[in-house]
Amino acid sequence: MLVNPNSARKHVGNRFEELVEVVFTETGVANKKIVLQIPYETGEGIKTYKCENDLILSPYDKVKSTTTSLDENEIVLSVKTTSKDRMGKIFIDKILLERFVGHPQKVIGIFLNDVQRKESNNISFTLVSGLFMVYSKFLTELEGIYYLDPPPIVAKKPYSDYMKRFSELITTDLKILLSS
Repeated sequence: MLVNPNSARKHVGNRFEELVEVVFTETGVANKKIVLQIPYETGEGIKTYKCENDLILSPYDKVKSTTTSLDENEIVLSVKTTSKDRMGKIFIDKILLERFVGHPQKVIGIFLNDVQRKESNNISFTLVSGLFMVYSKFLTELEGIYYLDPPPIVAKKPYSDYMKRFSELITTDLKILLSS
């Protein structure tokens, strides 16, 4: 039986999110999925934009962020299988979140990889590195981008200043981010 490719990709993405959540839970980091409700006015009255955050990581025993506010000591986490067509949303979400909550908010992205398979023995990398640098310079800076399987460009400057392996988040950066 063949599976719809879009359904298969969605399934992989959901399992990846679950895996990341389990990793943080097993390392003792309080975490919770939160959908922030951002009210805005329209001609028909007040509407609500639902800003879905894949996970909130907390330095506390329990996550303090709610559907109406984010704790500034907590980290908003965006978990995606690839940055292709999704990188911009993380930057826009950070800007929206900070404007809504009225304080700086730590936001990081975790990606599985940035590869696209071509036939049986060929791959290409899908990270749009120039766009990432433009977003970082002219929109806002994220607190980090982490890959389980990083594209080769991540090892080169200036990308290595912004992008790291997921293992670095777990072993070094997470403690620093949660205490800052």
